[in-house]
Amino acid sequence: MRNITELWPREGNFYKINLHAHTTCSDGKFTPAQLKQLYLEQGYSAVAFSDHHDCIPHPELTDGHFVALTATELDFHAYSETGEFVRGVHLNALASNPATERSYERFPLDYDLINQTVEELHRDGFFVTLNHPVWSNMSTEELTLIRGYDAMEVFNSIAVMFNNYSDDSAFFETFLRGGGRALPIAADDCHKIAEDGRPFTEYYQGFTVIKAPTLSYESILDALRKGNFYSSTGPAIENLWLDGSILHVECSPVCGVFVHSKYLSCKVQVVDFTDSITRAEIDLSDMLARSPYFWVQLRDTNGKKAWAVPYWLDQK
Repeated sequence: MRNITELWPREGNFYKINLHAHTTCSDGKFTPAQLKQLYLEQGYSAVAFSDHHDCIPHPELTDGHFVALTATELDFHAYSETGEFVRGVHLNALASNPATERSYERFPLDYDLINQTVEELHRDGFFVTLNHPVWSNMSTEELTLIRGYDAMEVFNSIAVMFNNYSDDSAFFETFLRGGGRALPIAADDCHKIAEDGRPFTEYYQGFTVIKAPTLSYESILDALRKGNFYSSTGPAIENLWLDGSILHVECSPVCGVFVHSKYLSCKVQVVDFTDSITRAEIDLSDMLARSPYFWVQLRDTNGKKAWAVPYWLDQK
């Protein structure tokens, strides 16, 4: 008898969404309506309007083709004696109720306060993401000082494209190896846009693709909470399942499929020099016997990546 483990639902539709965006309601260039139109034209089905400190509903933007997600970005900053920014923690709070409306102050960098805030957000039904830890100048040790966040950005467009930082995959990997659990998010932290034809912008660079039965606010939140999604800067993960110890991957053309685990020596990969891989069958027998989780990533010849949600074996 075959032992099939579906790593996300067989049934449903894929919807491309951006979970981190700013508008003229805070420090963004475009109004919410303009931002909706920009992302619709690029094939997105939803955007989280996460303006700084203010959770503002935009129900007028939701229709049969687009869902306006209600969110806000909270920041906790530490400054030097001369007023220089030293480091910080930014949280994206995505409301489960689209009508949620509230305002927050800027906070000092205090981990007790951050953890209290995460607890309060969870009590109110928010989905909480830790944003751009590299840009925030966080150490890997600090990742574990914050308790209970649901997700972490593994890619943040403005941090990578405009500020020349690495993506946050290594931070996320360190967090997982230390026993942490969170879901990987790629997002556009969009504020401005290049108007002179320059190719590098903070728009349409990182995205999350959920698999859900319908396009609705409730189904998007449900898919995020259940981990029925992948995040990407380009490649598409079309299907992912285990048949016993054999991992099956179906995807858009890539040059590499990588399966990471808790241990550096316990890693499996299928690599080509061209974007010719669209299917892979990988034996994870050793990994499943040694590691509490595995994490699938893809890469194409342009350096674009995709990140599946890690699978913990105790989920079985």
